[in-house]
Formats: sequence, C-alpha cells, structure tokens
Amino acid sequence: MDKKAVQTRLKAAGHYAGKIDGDFGPLSHAGLFSYAGGAASDLTRDLGKAAADLFPRYGLGTSLRLAHALARWAVETGGFRRMEENLNYSAARLRQVWPSRFPTLASAQPFAGKPQALANFVYGGRFGNDNANDGWRHRGRGPTQLTFEDNYREAKALTGVDVLANPDLVSQPAIGLLVACAYWGARKINAAADRDDAAAVCKLVQGGSEGLTDQRTYLAKLKKVLG
Repeated sequence: MDKKAVQTRLKAAGHYAGKIDGDFGPLSHAGLFSYAGGAASDLTRDLGKAAADLFPRYGLGTSLRLAHALARWAVETGGFRRMEENLNYSAARLRQVWPSRFPTLASAQPFAGKPQALANFVYGGRFGNDNANDGWRHRGRGPTQLTFEDNYREAKALTGVDVLANPDLVSQPAIGLLVACAYWGARKINAAADRDDAAAVCKLVQGGSEGLTDQRTYLAKLKKVLG
C-alpha cells in the first residue's frame, strides 16, 4: 500500500490534516474511519488512535484488508456513528428486520419502541443467552456488533479483557476495536479480504448476507482512497 498516496487522497477528500509523510499513525487511521462514514467525530478519532496500534498486530495493513474490514464495520456501526446496537424500532421496521419473528404487525407492536424487551425476545434462549435478561445484556456492541453470551465469552478468551463480566466495555472504542480485530483474526477473515470476496467477509462477520449491498458501497468508496 502506498501510504503517501492514501494520505494525499484522504487530504483531498478533507479527512486528513497531517503531513504527507507515509507515517500511517492515528491521524491517518482516523481519516479512514471518518472518510468511510462521511464525518469526523470523537469516535472516529478514538478508533483511529486504537487502530494505529491494533491493525499492525492483526495484519490489517494492505489496501484490500483495510477496505474490507472498514466496509463491513461501517455497516455494523452506521458509518462509525455508534458502538451499540439501536433496538428502538417501529413495528413496521421490526417486521422488515425479523420477518420470521414478527409475521404480522400485531405480533410486532408489543416490542415497538421497547429495546430491552425486544433484545430479550429476539436474542434470548440461544448461543449462551440462557438466563433472564441475557438478550439485553449481550446485545450488539462494537464494530462487529458482538451479540450473544457465547461470543462475549470467546472475546474474553481472545483478548484477555473480561467483557463477559462487563459487556459494556465493548462499546468503548479501544476495547471494541480490539474485540473486532480479535474476532476478525480468529475467523481468518483476512483470507477472504485478500480474495476481494465481500460476500465471504459478510458471512464470516455477520453470519449471513444482511447489509451486503451497503457493505459493497462502502467498499467501493474505500478503494478510491486505499488504491
């Protein structure tokens, strides 16, 4: 990856104010996050600072790997605007997101505008969420929108951070990005990125194909600056 060229493109797009020196540190990484999402913020700054340390450790240093990781994570975080799942849905939206769970408007209505009740209903009773309120406790957080107790337990094992005892830690930029990178590494997603296989990246992160169209849009955008 030609880092000076990336910095030059980010600067031209208004997302990098540092020197064009090829030193891809916190400012350059923050520029990638803000460019992907479309706006700079405290969150993109903090993610950039964490990325400068974490990305080299997890092999996220090539144009394709960076583009695919940031594209998928942009989908999960609404363009790097949130680190916690938004579960405040209307009944109509609930039917779109979980059609099998809410086959009728009447079945969705009791959960509309009730995030905690919704999380316990859609996430409870599976993948380690066996106790009361586990769906809400282990709702989506971080760049991968980590969900379910089994995944939080795995994240603790992979990172050494006790996110099982305190799931809210995953909403913090540095820990959330650490968890996302560890998840990415454990599933060997770099190999899919190296093949430029967006569908495989989506499945490995999300478990299916939800958000794949948006992911490809973010991917095309990121390739314009990453080369």
